[in-house]
Amino acid sequence: MLLVLGGSALYLSLPPPDDDRPHPFNQDRNAVWLEHRWLERPHSDAEMVELVSRLDGLGIRYIFPHLIPFDRAGVLPEHDRNQMRRFLGVVRENAPKMKVLPWVGGLRLGTRRTRRGTLDLPDIVQRQRIVAECRGLIDEGFHGVHVNIEPIDDGNVDFLALLRALRTAVGQDHVLSISAIRPAPFSPPMAHNFLWTPGYYERVGAIADQIVIMAYDTALPNPQLYRRYLAYTAATAARALMRASGDARVLIGVPTYDATGMMHRAEVETTENALRGIVTGLRGLGAGGAFEGIALYAEWTTDESEWDTYNRLWRGQPAQEPTGNTRP
Repeated sequence: MLLVLGGSALYLSLPPPDDDRPHPFNQDRNAVWLEHRWLERPHSDAEMVELVSRLDGLGIRYIFPHLIPFDRAGVLPEHDRNQMRRFLGVVRENAPKMKVLPWVGGLRLGTRRTRRGTLDLPDIVQRQRIVAECRGLIDEGFHGVHVNIEPIDDGNVDFLALLRALRTAVGQDHVLSISAIRPAPFSPPMAHNFLWTPGYYERVGAIADQIVIMAYDTALPNPQLYRRYLAYTAATAARALMRASGDARVLIGVPTYDATGMMHRAEVETTENALRGIVTGLRGLGAGGAFEGIALYAEWTTDESEWDTYNRLWRGQPAQEPTGNTRP
């Protein structure tokens, strides 16, 4: 037993070998989260064209611009619909294959947070209003919605009920995308909000089109463990969705932010560690199973060196020359 434990500890303490061989997993169907300002504040056409054209050239197929959280009534507070329409027009004209999925959601009631949540998922009236708001976004011309409600505990049936209602409202010709909690073989009794089991991924994948795993804020203490965990995440989620009854695809969220705290260590959860781990995890799945791409969190924290790492390790391309900064 001691020999097994010692061998396991040694295995986990060593990173997977660096693998710079070409891989087939990038199909330029990647994603990125955007600040709310792109849908909320007026921008010149030149600013929007610069952002959209650059992301399109970087293999970004899906963009998740933050809109606004739902309030306690399940309603999206007033927002700038004119700017929404202008932004959509720029995307259609300059990147016709790109899909704009507004990022909506909020914090769930009943969890300990520095801010009090507004979403009470067992409240069917609130759920109905959320569904109606999302249908309104589809009517505005968006390609779907990206729903980010946190935290959702493993096995939550009210969340599944919301997704089923959204599936009908959004329609089969639009994308129902969700942010998902990290996977694990089992959900510890004291951490249902922190990890999802493969079985719950299958249940969610039977409804949604796209599951975007927030594979960061893991609290892992060293780069070796984080890289191995990203390998596990990619392989486990892709296999779970292959078993699901729907056609859901998985994207793995990759961190590009530098803040350091209890849950995120900037020197551990790096863009390079995440990408190397994902490639390792997908190697045994042939073409990647139900895997679709990676999702960078977030555009406003991704600097040129991180874009270079993404291009080199993920897209197999040399670093690009700096093209300016779209941030104010």
